[in-house]
Amino acid sequence: MQKVITHKKADSLAGIGNIQANTSNIGVKQVSMFCDFDGTISVGDVVDILLEELADPQWRVIEQRWENGEIDDCQCMSEQISLIHGRWSDITKVLDTIQIDPHFKSFVDQCNRANIPVYIGSNGLDKVIAYFLERENIKVEDIWSYRLIQSNSQWSLAFPEGQARGVCQTPGSVACKCALVEAHRQESQDIYRIVVGDSKSDFCWVQKADFVFAKSKLAMYCQEKQIDHLSFTNFADISHSLSVGILK
Repeated sequence: MQKVITHKKADSLAGIGNIQANTSNIGVKQVSMFCDFDGTISVGDVVDILLEELADPQWRVIEQRWENGEIDDCQCMSEQISLIHGRWSDITKVLDTIQIDPHFKSFVDQCNRANIPVYIGSNGLDKVIAYFLERENIKVEDIWSYRLIQSNSQWSLAFPEGQARGVCQTPGSVACKCALVEAHRQESQDIYRIVVGDSKSDFCWVQKADFVFAKSKLAMYCQEKQIDHLSFTNFADISHSLSVGILK
């Protein structure tokens, strides 16, 4: 696991040490974990897999338009989801072929024992995330995601509104999960926010985190922007880092 600690946050992060240690050691009353879902908790991007299996191939053209910055993420997802054919039972058949990180459940259990809340922030689908968590018997503090709706065999999305929509600084983002981090910042400045992610959808909220665990595109982004982070492969890496002391 690659270690990348860039500047001043390293001093406060070193004090986390054992995950069950008193968080007052780093000058805060609470540590909170904010985890991406697709490609971070799940093995592979669940939405992309669903589109591959159940959607009209036109979804790839829409994806490229988003990658090129021609449309925002909400428009991209709305148009793609509308191309999915089948019922919820067809979707769950695909979901049952997908695994999550085998170490995520033990990571959440570890955080629960230490009274560290775990939140999921995802530009994915609420029913899909809930399905996985129920299947794996995992309970988290809260979930921020898009809402999947079925009406007359047609799938559509509803997006967070108001404060939950977020004020995103990343071009091409309309409803952003950084709202989840922002909400906790408004509640208390004493919360130490750790974000875990892997991709472009995480670029915004890592800028509002106190520390980041990153892989894939997000790790490259953090390195380019000099954002304090540790690269990881799976949640066992994160559990180990938090248990032994990240900077040791």
